[in-house]
Amino acid sequence: MKTETFQIPLKAYLFLLLGVFCIAWSAIFVKMADAPALTSGFYRYFFCFLGLLPIWIYKKIEIPKRATFLWLMFAGLLFVADMSLWNLSILRTSASVSTLLANNASVFVGLGTLIFFKKTLPRSYWIGLAVAMVGVFLVAGKDFIQNPNVGLGHLMAIGAALFYAGYMLITQKVRSGMDTVNFMGWTLLACIVFSFITCWQQDLEMIHFNQKTWIAFIGSGLICHFAGWLSINYALGFIPAAIVSPTLLIQPVLTSIISYFLLGEILRTEQIIGGIIVLFGIYMVNKRS
Repeated sequence: MKTETFQIPLKAYLFLLLGVFCIAWSAIFVKMADAPALTSGFYRYFFCFLGLLPIWIYKKIEIPKRATFLWLMFAGLLFVADMSLWNLSILRTSASVSTLLANNASVFVGLGTLIFFKKTLPRSYWIGLAVAMVGVFLVAGKDFIQNPNVGLGHLMAIGAALFYAGYMLITQKVRSGMDTVNFMGWTLLACIVFSFITCWQQDLEMIHFNQKTWIAFIGSGLICHFAGWLSINYALGFIPAAIVSPTLLIQPVLTSIISYFLLGEILRTEQIIGGIIVLFGIYMVNKRS
């Protein structure tokens, strides 16, 4: 009995780390695509759905109850709002800064668990979160100093963080009574519908793109969303959102490293130091678990 109890959390944490690595490529693929930001979002959901559909059919598609279905649609809407604002932000700021601001969701998640789930968070959580946030701001601190008037792109990323937190809290609520694949399938359908309506209303280009852009679309859908969020959603079925969210602060650190090699975005000394501090803060958050 003790062995089984130990294995399940360990497996969940391994999937969480895999998911973080995959989603760290999100901003990279958006930067690579020569396409409108909202169009990139649509194809992210579309190609992820194509990858998930055979698994969904094999695992058996389950029709959720009305209340659960509404929660799933709401989760999809929140995720589309999050990704839309974030994709728009990525095209206006650097990949690392945009990813950093979007990961401020951990603050909203912590408050959300207190307000909606009535959960008391340990002191180690808040200390670890504070340490992690110091490290995260070190990663992009110089950029903030050079741009004190916080442009529209930064505001979009902060708005994305709010929707991101809401999505994670709903995921924790719904996943307790639904398997990972069915949760992903239904929320992806909602994402495809909502994002297509948004692109259609704004009359955005949807078809005529070059090969590099289509590769970016496919990579975003299969690597970031399919492999990444499938892993994270699985982890959320076992690990509280208040723990998962600070762990996702690793994402901007990884994005900074990847963008340095692929996009030529310079990785400065303070970013390396900030990354180490982020990892230490995340260790403190997870230490009690």
